[in-house]
Amino acid sequence: MCARPISLAWPGGVVSFTFDDFPKTALTTGGSILERYGVRGTYYASLKLAGTETVVGPMFDPQDVGAAHNAGHEIGCHTYAHLDCDRAAKSLILTEVRDNAAAVSAIIQGFVPSNFAYPYGSVSPTAKRVVGPRFSSCRGIRKGINHGIVDLADLLAMAVYDVDFDEVEIRRMVDHNRSIAGWLIFFTHDVVETPSRYGCKPGQLESVVAYAAKDTAILPVREVIAGLRVTGQSHSPNLRADQTGS
Repeated sequence: MCARPISLAWPGGVVSFTFDDFPKTALTTGGSILERYGVRGTYYASLKLAGTETVVGPMFDPQDVGAAHNAGHEIGCHTYAHLDCDRAAKSLILTEVRDNAAAVSAIIQGFVPSNFAYPYGSVSPTAKRVVGPRFSSCRGIRKGINHGIVDLADLLAMAVYDVDFDEVEIRRMVDHNRSIAGWLIFFTHDVVETPSRYGCKPGQLESVVAYAAKDTAILPVREVIAGLRVTGQSHSPNLRADQTGS
């Protein structure tokens, strides 16, 4: 089986803000916005991208990883080289996960990311079989709210992108999430006044954070997963990134 179905019900709803690839502005601007509201986010990092520049702007460096961690944000796994997992072989996906864990552990001693996001949102049965048992959760980019029976190997999410930013729709989703006791995961990349097609403006992100913060819990992915475990709704997987699989 590729899926990891669980029953999820979070009274009052819960929201997570996540950043893919970890461009610098996701922390310097995006992280600062979250911190002003007393909340933290999840940063899915591909460590081979450290110190480079991509379509979403200058990427994080090792100091940024440490700074985010020390500020209480979560560092998640996004494979080592931002691998498209859709057509990749099991052995390559496993190597990418192991290499990323080792690179993160070299920066934050002893720390191994426990949550994963598929680069490009590319999911395959093989990828789900490889990463699903190794992480507490795996997030894709299919739009939706996680509620009722959800798949921890392919969590739903909602983009916050400048190119199609719709504050009315986003607020509707936040309200609906609260009414159905769901988990709404937002994702974006760069946070800058002239964002890439995969990023948003600071004012856009802040409007979403501010609206959600009024009546909804905002937690990093790891804390939602921990809450689900406490209530007995999910089972703890083997999170060792160096584990071999079937």
